[in-house]
Amino acid sequence: MTVYQGTRLRVDLGSGKIARTTTPDKGIGARSFNSATLFNELAAGVDPLGPDNILCIAVGPLTGSSLIATCRFIASAKSPLTGYHGDSGARGFFAPELRWAGYDQIVFTGASDRWVYLRIDDDSVELRDASHLVGLDITQTTVQLREEMSDPDLQVAAIGPAGENMVRYAIISCNLSRAAGRTGMGAVMGSKKIKAIVVRGSKPVKPEDPDRFKRACAELRSRIETHPEFESRGKYGTTRIMDSLADMGVLPAYHYRSACFEHLQDVNGAALRKNHVVKEKSCYNCNIHCSRYNFTENSEGEGPEYEAQAGFSIKCGNPNLDLAVEASNAVNRLGLDCISTAEMIAWLMECRHEGVVHEKDVDGIDLSWGSREAITRLPEMIAHRQGVGDILADGARRAAPSFGPAAEELTVHVKGLELFSADPRGIKGYALMNAVNSRGGDHYRGEPMIELTGDEALAVKRVGDPDAAHRLKEKGKGALVNYAEHLGILSDSMTICKNISNCMDVVDFELAAEAYSGLFGREITAAQLWDACSQTSQIERDFNVREGLQTDEDTLPRRFLEEPIPDGPAKGTRIDVGSMVRDYYKQKGWRM
Repeated sequence: MTVYQGTRLRVDLGSGKIARTTTPDKGIGARSFNSATLFNELAAGVDPLGPDNILCIAVGPLTGSSLIATCRFIASAKSPLTGYHGDSGARGFFAPELRWAGYDQIVFTGASDRWVYLRIDDDSVELRDASHLVGLDITQTTVQLREEMSDPDLQVAAIGPAGENMVRYAIISCNLSRAAGRTGMGAVMGSKKIKAIVVRGSKPVKPEDPDRFKRACAELRSRIETHPEFESRGKYGTTRIMDSLADMGVLPAYHYRSACFEHLQDVNGAALRKNHVVKEKSCYNCNIHCSRYNFTENSEGEGPEYEAQAGFSIKCGNPNLDLAVEASNAVNRLGLDCISTAEMIAWLMECRHEGVVHEKDVDGIDLSWGSREAITRLPEMIAHRQGVGDILADGARRAAPSFGPAAEELTVHVKGLELFSADPRGIKGYALMNAVNSRGGDHYRGEPMIELTGDEALAVKRVGDPDAAHRLKEKGKGALVNYAEHLGILSDSMTICKNISNCMDVVDFELAAEAYSGLFGREITAAQLWDACSQTSQIERDFNVREGLQTDEDTLPRRFLEEPIPDGPAKGTRIDVGSMVRDYYKQKGWRM
């Protein structure tokens, strides 16, 4: 059954031709459209940074509707960082504007011989010269385009110097700092010489059954506002989890060498709110104002979210929150993924600590823990591919051999994608998600938050196993990750914020079915949505297998498999990822 088929723009960058077609059938929105497009149209073995790669930007039928936080777009291509399926999503206001312009997907093929940007103004679509924007960071690019078009509300998705220079973990960013951050989609955009996409739209989303749709919207709002985390998420955003992870004993201090950080109170969410936050803000149509404007003596910007905050402080052994916030603002402007960038810096610091990399190997930069020089200079060098930054710009898996086997042993990535700022040994569902998901080492593919609740009744309701509610138990994690993965695909197709849908567990397949049914004016069942998500999961797996994925790549870095957590509340915790992977494969119906 075809759930939804929308309008697609096909942009041939080689010829400059733009055509209107339809999205793949049987889709339910953004990620499902993109994954099917890549699998159906992309030849195996293409160079991710060559003209034969395809870049898809997509939203879905619910994007920009009155359903809370339907505010994301998904960018997809073969990843230049991993060589496998790549995609990433960004929140903000760009995605609703694209939907209001009447488009569900943009497919870019080929490559331009000059820098261009795509301008969409409802039915008017054209490629324009962007040579005057080259070299500008994301903030400068956005401001310049808004001034040129005399529209302060113009929605802009752009790349910075990192994307122009094809850093393999470059981002696409909208609203200055809302990033499609993972797997290097900004590098693909740069390889095609697309500097930006600008959108104006004026066609609101109108449900076919307004009363039913309104009830679904009201139910979601009620679930959010009565949730026990509603107030704290609005107050601290994702930075609220730093203290929780400390209590669990899974902080990544000093590049995972310790689960304890002696300066925690100086860099946590409360310190950020007290010393750096100007005001809260939200994405489109969201009642949780979880983001925030920040300032330091030397910079200002939006955020940081937990990953940038922890990555540039705890993971790098840095007790200076000012410095971490400045680094977050800098990587946002340069167009770098904060997770990968912080990981590269922290990894080098550990290599220096272990005596396997020295300052002379990195252009004389101080690599001591918390080094201001490293945290400020290396992002600039990476974004512009200057000096050692040219090596680091290719990611941990490619960069490590330049520093020798001992440095390679200390890298923390899965399939070439650098891991998040938490120790997977003490959150075993997250460990499994990092090991097996389709884009590599990543926690946000579908966060298995149930394991952090201890709520056995909820675990039984969702996956039929009470053990899934306990983060230190390995039993039940295959079913948990399979469920979380399906919910992640649903969220990426609805384009609803995963901090709400997955992390707060307020969106389930039944509520989503009500929203889709009210929108379309026909019955869409939870089972149909589940099946559509299963199809997308299988397509992404098949894509990766076609690109050469082997089952032994569904694992974690050696240090997490062979060494226990060294200290803190979870001291001594080990992980048997192999048994969980086998459980997950059984859930998926895959052969080892």
